[in-house]
Amino acid sequence: MRKRPKTLARFLIRKYLMTSLLLLSLTIIFMSVIQFFISGTNQIAAKLCAEEIVRPDYQNIDTQTLEDVGGWLEILDETNRVIYTKGDVQEKHKQYTQNQLLETEGLRAMLKKDIYQFGPISFEVNQEAPKYMATFASFIGDDGNHYLCVTKMPSRSIRGNFTPVFTNVRSATFFSIFGKIVLLLIPILFIFIFCLWRYSKSVREHIIAPNNILIDGFRSIRNGDYSKKIHLNAEYEYVEIEETFNHMAHQLKEAEELRKAYEKERQLIFANMAHDLRTPITTIKGSAKAVEDGLVSQEDLGQVMATILSKTDHMNELVNRLLIFSKLESPEYQLQLQPLDLSELLRQVILEQWECAEENGITFEIDLPEAPIEISGDSVELRRVFDNLISNSIHHNPAGTTVHVQLTASEDHVVFTITDDGSRIPKDLQPQLFDPFVSGDRSRSTKGGSGLGLAISKKIVEKHGGRISFKELSPHQKLFQVRL
Repeated sequence: MRKRPKTLARFLIRKYLMTSLLLLSLTIIFMSVIQFFISGTNQIAAKLCAEEIVRPDYQNIDTQTLEDVGGWLEILDETNRVIYTKGDVQEKHKQYTQNQLLETEGLRAMLKKDIYQFGPISFEVNQEAPKYMATFASFIGDDGNHYLCVTKMPSRSIRGNFTPVFTNVRSATFFSIFGKIVLLLIPILFIFIFCLWRYSKSVREHIIAPNNILIDGFRSIRNGDYSKKIHLNAEYEYVEIEETFNHMAHQLKEAEELRKAYEKERQLIFANMAHDLRTPITTIKGSAKAVEDGLVSQEDLGQVMATILSKTDHMNELVNRLLIFSKLESPEYQLQLQPLDLSELLRQVILEQWECAEENGITFEIDLPEAPIEISGDSVELRRVFDNLISNSIHHNPAGTTVHVQLTASEDHVVFTITDDGSRIPKDLQPQLFDPFVSGDRSRSTKGGSGLGLAISKKIVEKHGGRISFKELSPHQKLFQVRL
């Protein structure tokens, strides 16, 4: 037989029943203990009874307890005439008749009161009992005469309940009382069942329902649906769980999107790398085959070998840049940070590119501060960024282009900008400029670029905590900016 799973609802209901039974048991025990100690006060109540306190020298009877409950003592002679009192007499009589004495008899007065008791708590419903009740005891005084000792007290000063003991359980009286008890227990049972139903409903609404929503959310996450958002509509603890779950789902969604982007980028890299390597390899293979077959004359052999060497250099540059890009992609790669003067680094890069700029008819306008601009960075990698941006402005613009290089500094960052009025980058390529194997030219092979320079630059700048961006200022003017 299959074992039923341990659900939270059954666990809580079982705990509710066990706690209710335990609480009921403890209440009964507690009330019984209190009742036991209250019952022990009969020794005190006995001091209110005439038979207990009477003595031949009645003037010395101890009435302290009797007076404490508002009672008093009366001594009657054989004709029921009051000959002596002690205490604060509330009901004055000179003489009693037999009926007057019987009406105040204690047991009779107690039986006329309807008293309901719950543990140590009791209350009266019927107030038809006499105002005062009395106990009696006959005695012989020191003078040899017969007297009657009467202790009188207010009816409210003593409260008690009498429980009959039935010797015949089949009697009509017993069944009548038993029926009343059953009638009392039935609504109590219904109240308990109603409370249990309300408790179960509350558990379902405030615990089971949020848990089911949470489980459904985790199932969606397990199945790859990271867009799942949950709303538990429950107490504060569940609000924290809801916020944590939604935050986790959002992070997983971003991570999944990033993974897909990386996967797409990786596939694009392989595809473009294959494309960029196939062309020079085809050229090298064709040229080598022509030399092998004797189709190249001695006069053209030098030119063919130069072509093979050029294509080999291009392949070598592509592989080197791909290795750099892969290195920057690795999370284990750490920059070699050290203090450096960014102004001096830029001067060195511009000086190295100056001759190439003159050969290509490019004019430089330099705006660098004289004072050092100290930052913490990797000089090798930052040199690669600036070298790539300045080299692009030289090789991807026509002769006569003016390139403006500027470096500014503020309290919390430095900004490098390079602006030119050369060739326009097509609108559809601008958003992808910093993706791998994307160049401002329609064909990456136009001027020998690998299409990895800007992608490498972006990785380097981001590893420095900065940002690189492109903006077209006008149809004939564009700007690259590095913010560190």
